[in-house]
Amino acid sequence: MNISKEGIAITNRFFEAIDMLKAQKKIRGLQTFTRQYDINRWNIITVKHNPGKSVLKPEWIVYLVRDFNISPNWILLGRGGMFSA
Repeated sequence: MNISKEGIAITNRFFEAIDMLKAQKKIRGLQTFTRQYDINRWNIITVKHNPGKSVLKPEWIVYLVRDFNISPNWILLGRGGMFSA
């Protein structure tokens, strides 16, 4: 499966947000995120290392938007700041 350039950009922003949350100590790391939301860690690692071949699940984005104040416009469209006002 080939992922569109837009899909790859969303995936890259998703992991950028995870890195920022880690830097801000809102999560300890990717494993903390996967445990909190019962995500198979190997699935998310595969997406991280193969964004052009693996699909990011929409519910993972929901968790960032709903629980960590990540801007949906930023993560989906690349517009505005990373965090919602």
